[in-house]
Amino acid sequence: MKSEIFPPKADPPLAENLKSKILNIPKSPGVYQFLDKNGGVIYVGKAKNLRARVRQYFGDDDSRPQIPFLMAEAADVNYTVVSNELESAFLENTIIKQYRPKYNIDLKDDKNYAFITIDYSTEIPQIGYRRKIEDQPSYQPPLNPPLARGGGKGRRTKDSEHSDKIRRFGSVKYFGPYSAAYKIKNTLNLVRKIFPFCAATKVSSRPCFYFYMHRCPGVCVEKITIGEYYQQLNKIIKFLKGDITSILKEIKTEMAAASAAKKFETAARLRDQLRSLEILQERQNVILPKKVDWDIVSLATSDGYACVNLFKIREGKMFDKENFVYELPDPDLQMESGFADNYGSKIIQRFLEQYYLETSFAPKCIYLQNPASDSKLVENIIQSRFHRKTEIGIPQKGKTKQLVDLGKINAEEHLKNWLADKAGHLDKINKALEQLKELLNLPQIPKRIECYDISNIQGTNPVGSMVVFVDGLPAKSQYRKFKIQGKNSPDDFAMMREMLARRMARLPADVGASFSRPSGDGGGASAAPTTEKNVWPLPDLIVIDGGKGQLSAALAAIRPPTSDLRPPMIGLAKRVEEIFLPNQPDPIILSHDQPALQLLQRLRDEAHRFGIIFHRKLRSKAAVKSALDTIAGVGPKTKKLLKQKFGTVEEIKKAGLQQLAEVVGIKLAEIIKKFI
Repeated sequence: MKSEIFPPKADPPLAENLKSKILNIPKSPGVYQFLDKNGGVIYVGKAKNLRARVRQYFGDDDSRPQIPFLMAEAADVNYTVVSNELESAFLENTIIKQYRPKYNIDLKDDKNYAFITIDYSTEIPQIGYRRKIEDQPSYQPPLNPPLARGGGKGRRTKDSEHSDKIRRFGSVKYFGPYSAAYKIKNTLNLVRKIFPFCAATKVSSRPCFYFYMHRCPGVCVEKITIGEYYQQLNKIIKFLKGDITSILKEIKTEMAAASAAKKFETAARLRDQLRSLEILQERQNVILPKKVDWDIVSLATSDGYACVNLFKIREGKMFDKENFVYELPDPDLQMESGFADNYGSKIIQRFLEQYYLETSFAPKCIYLQNPASDSKLVENIIQSRFHRKTEIGIPQKGKTKQLVDLGKINAEEHLKNWLADKAGHLDKINKALEQLKELLNLPQIPKRIECYDISNIQGTNPVGSMVVFVDGLPAKSQYRKFKIQGKNSPDDFAMMREMLARRMARLPADVGASFSRPSGDGGGASAAPTTEKNVWPLPDLIVIDGGKGQLSAALAAIRPPTSDLRPPMIGLAKRVEEIFLPNQPDPIILSHDQPALQLLQRLRDEAHRFGIIFHRKLRSKAAVKSALDTIAGVGPKTKKLLKQKFGTVEEIKKAGLQQLAEVVGIKLAEIIKKFI
């Protein structure tokens, strides 16, 4: 007799295997994940009732067109129970960003989300930008920080209270998100012109670079105090939030006080800031006579993609515009008639959840083109993060309806241009792949290309990197890094042999059995993997970063019974971008405007970037480890605190006993001073 969990219909092929697991899923809020046969996450969802929601995938009451495709691949389901629906929204967003499941609506390029940051962990706070928000509670810097110096060259007062706040609450404040990094750079350039900020991390006798360009107020050489600099940062925070009116009032008050105190240089600086802000306000388009804060969200869809246009109305003026491109689930579904239109409310819901879980500001009203599938959840997210109520609605007439319609036109135009650029880029990639096939006399167009590079300094902390391009585009989830085990001397050839031998040990069993392992590879290679998850397919082309020597070392590491079984392999030398082929004395030299060479250069540069990041990480870890790991009582948490506070072992050595005691306590500080 069929279980009550499943409706009376023919089960999908894997339903029988999942029945017992689904029967044990609790009726609690949480997040669920469908996995494929290799354990990869292919879909993530949230639910108020996990059992009821997962059960729908095996019934007829879920009409989403991707469900048959999803269930055809699903081999397992995992779940995480949380306390409430709000927590499930946070967790779902985190998991989707981590795994980028193929059946979830998500940003086409995760690099589109970027944030301006103010980092308070250094003596002079640093303004910059980041791609991701670190896992830490929000931290609001004090308006009157206890870091204020006395006038002129007075000594710094105790900062232990401020340091404790940073360690307890986090040290970075985020503003955004922005749809592209270039918008952040333009915004920071504008901010620096109006409110100069410092590039140095601490006060010293040498000014930072921007001080000479009159783009730093001189906090790095005590022209102003740390306390005065914090006041400047507070103005920058208000500017980034669009609160220009309150900044103008604040500057006018400060300018009057400076004039009364006969601080004419300060008054002149404030006057210039006031004029710059007034000019900026005049350039902004007046949308409404009232000073309202609105977000206008519109949508356009085409060819399996969707574009969300966001108008930010602040104080009744057009403050900013952002566009976010989403790819709809599964390529097989994108061409179905009406598929994207049917997903309008799902796309809007996904955008609202993702955006307001991360944004640094929420307006009083949000107006939508399409209804969100769960606007109440979005309101709860905003309430929990900003402690304010936000109204979400769909305008039917008036100025708000006009703005929504204008947003749709902007979304359509942006998506049209984005698709045109994408098509042109793909045409260039296809041309490059065709050219590689002809140039290298390959049996077919190279679908999977792997590139290898070695990074080390005189043999220390040697690492290897493998990057993968599929159909001419980076497949970052398939990148791999290798800690070289067999050599501690600067022998790049031996390192290359070891890395390639270990890579070939990951071939499928039927293919890998044909390859023999060379002797002297440092013991890094292992037997062919037995699980599908650990199998790496044989590439159509291997690119080695280097010339004849590196290519010969790679060839020695891949030793099939006959040369016909060896994948095509080339070396790319940096000197004049020479392409070396096996058993050919003379290299191929292409002009720099050739698509094939440009594709190979992107591969090589990506391999170098990926490898050097890993090498620097190991080198930095080794530098700290060598001095601190031999001290009893200094564990990972203590090392992390010391590194965050002082940066390097040399700075720890220079630090006084009291400075160390503020971080690790007096007893451990005395031990550290004794042994380093």
